[in-house]
Amino acid sequence: MTDKTVEAKEPEMPLIHTQMNKIQKQADALAKEQKNKTQGWVFRGIDDAYNYLHDIFAAHQVFSIPRVMNIAREERATKNGGVLIYTMLTVEYDFVAVDGSKVTACVIGEAMDSGDKSCSKALSMAHKLALFQITMLPTMFSAEADAEVHEPVAKIPEKQEPETPSAIMEQLAALSDFREAHETTLEENDYIDKQADRLTYKQADQLIARIKARNATKSEAK
Repeated sequence: MTDKTVEAKEPEMPLIHTQMNKIQKQADALAKEQKNKTQGWVFRGIDDAYNYLHDIFAAHQVFSIPRVMNIAREERATKNGGVLIYTMLTVEYDFVAVDGSKVTACVIGEAMDSGDKSCSKALSMAHKLALFQITMLPTMFSAEADAEVHEPVAKIPEKQEPETPSAIMEQLAALSDFREAHETTLEENDYIDKQADRLTYKQADQLIARIKARNATKSEAK
């Protein structure tokens, strides 16, 4: 019986690794041709990235699939007194080859908008960053922390908590005492009886002020 030496075969490299290497070799440069209107710095936008990289990825049969892992949103004030919606997304992008093999890039996209587009802007920023990093295109998108100075305005105060049951009871007691000491109409009495437990302190104060003003006018007329 003859012994046969079985040579160990090296595992085959996933196709996506080969294709990404080819994409990196071909994606060698992308000029910055857009200019920020406010601060004047030049940049490459998401359309620039798509226009330049789309055909390269398509030629090597690689596509990407986004997956949002986390989302954080809040309101921020502007210096002009307006409100911006700030969105920060953690997004994973699977870059997939035709054999199903893939590599994954995890990035964070941030954006602000005064309307309803902060989320879509954040996704665009995340995808652009993922494409630039996975192809290793040089970019000024992530500047050095010491190179910039920011002066954010104060954060918008959070909404106040709803009034507690005990606060509502105090409000009802105040209205009851006020009604005994002042002349109120049947309509006002009916409104207080039916709506007092639903009024905020501001609404109750407005009602009391209106009744006081009317009674004061009546007293002056006598």
